[in-house]
Amino acid sequence: MKTAKIGSFISADIETIKKLNPDLVILSYPVQRQMVEPLSSIAPVLAVPMPVNLNAVMSSFEMVGKLLDLDDEAQRAMGVYMDLLRYSIDVENVMVVLSLGDYVIPCEASYIASALNRVGIKYVNGLKCVELITNRDGVLSMINRVNPQLVIYEGKTKDYRPQETNWINKPTIHTPNDVLAHFGPSLPLDIQLLINAIKNGEKFVKNASSITRPSLSDPWYKPYL
Repeated sequence: MKTAKIGSFISADIETIKKLNPDLVILSYPVQRQMVEPLSSIAPVLAVPMPVNLNAVMSSFEMVGKLLDLDDEAQRAMGVYMDLLRYSIDVENVMVVLSLGDYVIPCEASYIASALNRVGIKYVNGLKCVELITNRDGVLSMINRVNPQLVIYEGKTKDYRPQETNWINKPTIHTPNDVLAHFGPSLPLDIQLLINAIKNGEKFVKNASSITRPSLSDPWYKPYL
């Protein structure tokens, strides 16, 4: 938590990074692609593609472990991550809609679909590519075409705002912002909360990581310690 702040997820403070004199810069691709060129003048840049399934997530953990000479720690973290994603529910034909400014609908070849399938939340078939849709009518058209039994809607805020989805004509459960949209160590913990909310017939996943995530020393991270 004392690490120097060098920008946000989509911007970089170039002068601060220069002063840190890094040996290597790691970026997420394609969302941070606009930073590749300016940061390449400071240090070599490794652009890591957004993972398309859980195997790709594990590969990214393994890569970071090798870069830091922490191979054993990376393997341990990978094991905990996968153990936490246990098959524990049966739900058919589920579709995810992420409200990220525009609406993003993950496809079958996404880490979100892969993680949900692993725990028994069966992702819908027929979505071969990630869909980026700018308006509600487009999302509704996609929902009508795919015909999911349940829509998981990740809103723009940490609050439950049912008015965001009163136009969706399918059963819907809300997650706060930055829950399924991240594949780091929070994802398995948040998916367990999602499973519990579905089992309890709730409309909103409470106490997800984006709401409760504390400092790195907090017991919230206990499953990984």
